Amino acid sequence: MFTNLKDFFSSKTGLQAFESKEYRYFWLAAAFSNIGMWSLGYGRLWLMHDLTESTIMVGLVGFCTLSPMIIFSFFGGVIADRVNRLTNIRLTRGLFSLLALITGITISIEFMTPSILLFISVLTGILLSFDLPSRSAMLPALVKQKLLSSAIAMYSIVFGISSILGPMIFVPINNVMGIQGIFYLIGSCYIFTLLCLLKMNSSLHKTKAQTENVLSNLKDGLSYVFKSKTIKYVILLGVFLTIFSSSFDTLLPKLSEEMSEKGIKAYSNLLLGSGFGGLSATLFLIFFGTRIKIQNYYIISAILLGFSFIFLSLTSYLLLGIFITFILGGTKTLYGTLSTTLTQNLTDDIYRGRVMSMHQLIWSATAIGSIFSGFLAKSIGLSITIGLSGFFIIICGLIFGKKIIKNIS
Repeated sequence: MFTNLKDFFSSKTGLQAFESKEYRYFWLAAAFSNIGMWSLGYGRLWLMHDLTESTIMVGLVGFCTLSPMIIFSFFGGVIADRVNRLTNIRLTRGLFSLLALITGITISIEFMTPSILLFISVLTGILLSFDLPSRSAMLPALVKQKLLSSAIAMYSIVFGISSILGPMIFVPINNVMGIQGIFYLIGSCYIFTLLCLLKMNSSLHKTKAQTENVLSNLKDGLSYVFKSKTIKYVILLGVFLTIFSSSFDTLLPKLSEEMSEKGIKAYSNLLLGSGFGGLSATLFLIFFGTRIKIQNYYIISAILLGFSFIFLSLTSYLLLGIFITFILGGTKTLYGTLSTTLTQNLTDDIYRGRVMSMHQLIWSATAIGSIFSGFLAKSIGLSITIGLSGFFIIICGLIFGKKIIKNIS
């Protein structure tokens, strides 16, 4: 029994991670950063939809943003294990701010074109390739080992917060300032992120000196992952799930217009439903994450994600669609967070940057899924594409889930 709420929070929940001053700064930086990243991603998708009304072009935005990560993220992981990780993300976050402000200015002076938007998306993807491995690898240096799972769960809540705040401010800012206002907001968020990062102690994030060259480091990292069957299967499952679940982000602008005449408002409401689902899943992990079998909930959430896609493909009613996106957002957040937790817990620190760069393939697989779902929707229709995505998510969850649970057992 616990005599007060402080005892409960400190011993049973992810809030204990906030005892670390460095983690508090890191979390606050992530909060601003993820509001910016959410707005950046969905703002560009809607902007391309507004410019072209083409599902293929919207898919190309995701492809151009994340395909560079397939090429460069491995090297980003090597860099994360060779240079100061905090210094690296200070640089990348500053450049994110600059890119967002340039995008807003380009729209304001009516110079924005689909080609320019795709070029900016490519630059963003290159920066992400070097940003994400360093950011992921920093977490273990901020808290005690026993609090790592709690720190990851608390870190994940910023995704839930941003996915709620993003849709809430998306339409008002667009109505008052136009779509360029979204990108000015993004630039401001990244400036606040940089200020928080400058308050952190960079000496905690120095890496061990490497005697091998970059290519040798890369080879060692790949060998480490392939020898670890659990990490390998977690990454493979995540990649396949992302490829098929990318249809949600790519096709949502078009789907929202089919559900309601007020396309951008329906788009915002569907995203808001997904955001509340994601936040609910994160709160569940914070308060009950220490009491669950991670691998079991990981697989269950993947299978439920597939069913939510199938149900979404069968409805044309906005309110029901919002409820389904609530389930979809929750299950997507749950499996994403647990995937990261499993990988972090199973990785030796000397390989952490390289392993997390390979784990980022899960997210960068959106590049394949976005363009594929855009073409498929044009060929066989929107609803059929979303429904098929759900079916394949379920199949992948069952196949790889069995292997993951068997290896951990």
